Formats: sequence, C-alpha cells, structure tokens
Amino acid sequence: MTSRTFTARPGCKLNLYLDILRRRSDGYHDVVTVMEPLRLFDRLHFEERGRGIRVDCDHPGVPSGRDNIVWSAADLFRKKTGIRKGIRIRIEKNVPAAAGLGGGSADAAAVLKTLNRRWKAGLSPDLLRSLAARLGSDVPFFIRPRTCLSWGRGERLSALPPMPRFWAVLVKPAFGVSTAWAYSRIRCEALGAEHPHLNQILAALNRGDLEQIAACFFNVFEPVIRRRHPEVGRLLDFLRAGPVLGALLAGSGPTVAGVVRDRGEAELWAGRVRGSFPSDWRVMVVTNRPLPKKRSSSPGR
Repeated sequence: MTSRTFTARPGCKLNLYLDILRRRSDGYHDVVTVMEPLRLFDRLHFEERGRGIRVDCDHPGVPSGRDNIVWSAADLFRKKTGIRKGIRIRIEKNVPAAAGLGGGSADAAAVLKTLNRRWKAGLSPDLLRSLAARLGSDVPFFIRPRTCLSWGRGERLSALPPMPRFWAVLVKPAFGVSTAWAYSRIRCEALGAEHPHLNQILAALNRGDLEQIAACFFNVFEPVIRRRHPEVGRLLDFLRAGPVLGALLAGSGPTVAGVVRDRGEAELWAGRVRGSFPSDWRVMVVTNRPLPKKRSSSPGR
C-alpha cells in the first residue's frame, strides 16, 4: 500500500552578486544577480488527508495557514492541475526566516516539485518555473537550484559554470529584515549606470577562480543594512579584516556570509564570531556542494 506521507528537503541560496537596475512601472524592481544554492535545509512533511490545504510551521516567526507561501504554492498547484486531493504540510524550519536566504521561496518551489512528482501531474520544468514566478521572484531559481545569472524580477534565469566548492560562515543576527522594507529604502535615482564587478565575476566563474569570484562579491543592499543595523556592518568589517576570501550580505536580509576554502577554516571563523558577537546570533557553517560520498572498503579475500 502506498504511504500517504512523504517529505522534501528544500535548501536556500546565497546571492554572490546582487544589483538593482531600476524600479518598474508595476512596482517591482529589475535586478541582476548571481545566485548560488547552499546546503542548509528546511524539511517539509506532507500528508495526504481531508479535502483542503493545511499548513503548519514550527517557527513562531513564520505564519501558518493561508499567510504562508507554502499554502499559496499548494493552492496554485491544485488549481492548475485540477487535482483536488487534500494535503497537510508541516514545515520544520532550519533556514532562518527573514534572513535573505530564500528559505520561504525554496519551500514553495519544493511544494510544486513534490506534488508534481507525487501526484503524477506531468508538469514540465518550464511550466513549474512559470507557476513559481507567480509566487515570488526567487521561487523559479529553486525549481532547479544551481549557479545562475538571474534578471528581470529575478524570475529570468541562465545557468552559469558551477561555482567552485567553498565553505561559508553564515551569521544571522537575532533580528530580521523584510524584503519589502529593504527594497523600499533603495533610491533608484541614485543608482549609477555602472554595475561593479558583474563582468569580472562572470569571467571568474568561467575560469573557476574562487579567489577572484570572492573579490567581486557585491550587494547593493549593504549601505541600507549598515545604516539601519550598524552591528551588521561591524560583522562585515570583522570578517573582511580577517581576512576571509570574501564577505557579503547573503541577500536583502541581515545574514552575512564569510566565504573560505575549507571546512576547518570555516569552523575557526565561526568560533571567532561566536566569541565576538551577541550569543543570540545564529552562526552556521555550510557548503555549496554535496559532500563526496565515502568509499566503502571491500572486505579482503
């Protein structure tokens, strides 16, 4: 008998480069960004039951029910496919909320992909991305997360050469920053026509040059977050003085990523951050690539 329960493990992302080009007439912004998946995961628990949609989350700062993007994803999928099965989704949060890491967007994309596979709806990846774009600007990236150049509202994607393996110290302060607030503080008329380091970071990706990629990290929201939260600026300065290969805001939120070559160095920096910044700031060590599988040794004859 087929089980009525199943799970998914959506990850999150880091914006290696994030710039705003202009404000659009529809109220959104045209952006250009280089996005990279990170191996830090939520867990979604699905149960086929009843007739409607129920969404619960174990994180007090994340809404349950209709106010959660996961509910919207399930509702959109059912309307698109005409499948009326009931579904309950319980979100076990591990990716920090309001952090700029795209955890909610990843969860929404996971709902579309998981229900498409589970219910054998047969929607193509292109159609899934089209549905994802209706849910949020970052959601299409998570239909197939990989190193990508993204533009438009963030829904237009082009695959790039894979980012080399790195390790990052992710530091999420005890406060969040909403995406809407961050964008509202950008003065588009003050943005220059030149967009620093974009061609250089693309060229470095083509060469697989991690050190040069990190030298080209850029996030247009850094001045905005520094003004509102000077302690985030102090963290960026602390990491850059280390020096790590590069440090930047992970997205439009307050999370900072310090990028290094190996896990040992990342753990070292994580310890230094814990000893120098508030104890309620969450410090994580993550990588961007699956860890190599250990080879099993064959027993001797």
